[in-house]
Amino acid sequence: MLRIAAATLRHRMTGFLGAFLALALGTTMIGMMTLTLAATFGTPHPGPQRFGRAPAVVAPQGFEGRPMKAPAALPPTVVAQVTAAGKATPDRSFPVRLEPGPAGTTGHPWSSAAFAGYRLVAGRAPRAPDEIALGGGAPSLIGRQVGAATAGDTGRYRVVGVTDALWFESAVFFDDAEAGRLSPAVNALVTDQDPAGLATLVGGRAVVLEGDALTRLDADSTGAQALANAQAMAGSTTGLAVCVAVFVVMATFAFATEQRRRELALMRLVGAAPRQVRRMVLGEALLIGLAAAAAGCVLAPLCTVPLRSWMLGHHVAPSWFTVPFDPLPLLVSFVIGVAAALAGSAATLVRVSLVRPIEVLRESALERRGMTPIRWLAGIGMLIGAVVAGIVICRTEPHLAASARKYEAVPVLYVGAVALLAPILLRPVTRLLVGPLRGSAKAGPLLVRENILTSRRRTAATVAPIVVAVGLVGTLLTVQESGDAVVLARQRQEIHAADVVVPGGSGIDVGTLGRLAAVPGVRVTPVTSMNIRIGTAQGEQLDSLSANAVPAAALGATVTPPVLSGSLTSLPENFLVIDEHAAESNGLSVGDQVITLLPTGARVPTVIAAVVARGLNGDDTYLPASLTGGLPPGTVYLDSLAGSGLPLDERQTAAVNRALAGSGARVVTHDAHLESLRAHAAEQTDNAAVIVLGIALAYALIAVANTLIMAMAGRRREFALLALAGAVRGQIVKVAVAESAVAVVVATVLAAVATALAAVTQHASLGRLVTGAPTVLPWTRIGGTVALCALVTVATAWQAARRATRRRAVEAAGIRE
Repeated sequence: MLRIAAATLRHRMTGFLGAFLALALGTTMIGMMTLTLAATFGTPHPGPQRFGRAPAVVAPQGFEGRPMKAPAALPPTVVAQVTAAGKATPDRSFPVRLEPGPAGTTGHPWSSAAFAGYRLVAGRAPRAPDEIALGGGAPSLIGRQVGAATAGDTGRYRVVGVTDALWFESAVFFDDAEAGRLSPAVNALVTDQDPAGLATLVGGRAVVLEGDALTRLDADSTGAQALANAQAMAGSTTGLAVCVAVFVVMATFAFATEQRRRELALMRLVGAAPRQVRRMVLGEALLIGLAAAAAGCVLAPLCTVPLRSWMLGHHVAPSWFTVPFDPLPLLVSFVIGVAAALAGSAATLVRVSLVRPIEVLRESALERRGMTPIRWLAGIGMLIGAVVAGIVICRTEPHLAASARKYEAVPVLYVGAVALLAPILLRPVTRLLVGPLRGSAKAGPLLVRENILTSRRRTAATVAPIVVAVGLVGTLLTVQESGDAVVLARQRQEIHAADVVVPGGSGIDVGTLGRLAAVPGVRVTPVTSMNIRIGTAQGEQLDSLSANAVPAAALGATVTPPVLSGSLTSLPENFLVIDEHAAESNGLSVGDQVITLLPTGARVPTVIAAVVARGLNGDDTYLPASLTGGLPPGTVYLDSLAGSGLPLDERQTAAVNRALAGSGARVVTHDAHLESLRAHAAEQTDNAAVIVLGIALAYALIAVANTLIMAMAGRRREFALLALAGAVRGQIVKVAVAESAVAVVVATVLAAVATALAAVTQHASLGRLVTGAPTVLPWTRIGGTVALCALVTVATAWQAARRATRRRAVEAAGIRE
């Protein structure tokens, strides 16, 4: 039957063109994303950065012999012993705020610049306390005066040199003595001494690293966080691309088979058995799948070029990220493409088997059954899966609903279920929408109504891709924005402050904090974010947590996380408050004692004073502000001493502004601060939407265009009969365009059903996290998607209908299939 299938393809190339394009574009999309996903796993490791040219480094030691990065400091005895044993260069890394200059700058002594590969491109090295060299600075800056503020000092410095720029940090270099004054602690020692002898010398007080192990001291190990973001994006998009491609390909093949019922019936009439017809249909799908998948695999590597540029431009991946040619992801994409073609064809085999020879004589447009057993099974299965997943998450892990990436399966299942069940939903929705046309005295509206109601399969083939496009945009963005809104609502309920001091650089220095504390009548709550590790007294690490250091008096007053056990009052001196996730993961409860390893390298015995509700945006951990170890606070909450959360009066506000003068920090209202966080979350949502939904939307629109072109080509005789009955060409085209416009409206209603189901399911989970959890519907983006779908659908229908009515009515009426 393959020979017959090949002959059929040659003579019905136009009919199979839509299926070929849908599959080729689907394979291209899958191949592009699998190549990108593979690159996030397999990109060559750039190796050590900060100490890439260091022979060996002595670093502070944490739990279980693990090295610690700055600001962890080496014990003074270790520094003295290593320096006495041979040549050793101390390295210091400390946050610096330059005015003017970029945010997030790190200061180093000039003697350590060479170990990272920095080279002077203009000027000279700093040799005096008031001189600096800028990493990646412009040569025109040489000779200028800049302000530099660290955690405990502010001064003016003259730029005497600039170096080349390195991707992993924004650096400024001081004279060695000045760097030692600004940051007395030694964060690492670079030496050419024998590593084995060094390990014996330092014993269990420090770690000796060399070679590739030096990457463990990089601030962000070769862009690991950015690479993780790219990996999450590529993984989500790959899964979504496979779902959309398989679904659209199946719908396209089903519609193509429906248009060939008389041809298949003719084969049955001349003696072909049902199994032979099935083999021929599968053979056609195999040939189309092989050709289309091969074309997609050729196009996929080319499409990764603009995708990589977009990822770098939006900081979704580190600057060194590349997407190399890799045959394995393309092979996987090829197999998925061919499998999608066979699956799309297999979904029609039951319908093909039921084609009777007598149907070759059928000329009526009577409607046949719109749902196959496979479609019923898949649609109901996806609907049940979405409901069950939503209930399970709501009862066991409701926090997952606050993250679109973790909750993505639920809205995707709802959209898939509604799209698959569209043929049975079409009749009630369409009757409701076109009901007013029933009483029209004109023939055009009547034709539109009856054509839609009597051609459910054709309408469903047009509606399904639009449901996918609008539904994915509506459900995924609703889930994302509602999750972001709940995170902010939780913060609004937990933080009782009138104003927030936002730093201009890496933190708020000690002097500024002291001036704020001196303002009468104002409660000042500094919050220092840090990463801590908790472990046992025997040195075993239990967990790594993101924590906030706050004054003990602020817990339960300014900062009020929901307490599950323990208390936030009468806290012990070295308290530790953890969330329920950390407590369950590590088997901890109120009263347990753990060793807390601070970023400075200090080990502090702490006691679990309370367990609070799980954080929605990471760990919810608190420890005393006295344990910051000199780290500057990143946020300061302000409110009146007259009551928690009460606003400052004009006199207090003026005093606060005077205290912040020259620090680079600024004061904003708590509501404005939350709004800025919301805007930042919205920007991240938009970036995700562009890549995750943009590809799926474009593919769905192309599928709509393909379906309409195939459908219009099969309606030439119908249009010719209308012309012979007296309709002019313009009226016929208007009817076809109106049908397509109604299909867009029907699809939008069905997509709205899927969006509503996803929103209600998510709200049930979010309501357990925050009282009055908001549901945010992205009306603008949904409206834009609907408008784009309408534009593509109407334009394609208009053009295809005009092409289908070009021939004379008499000739078209007698056209052979």
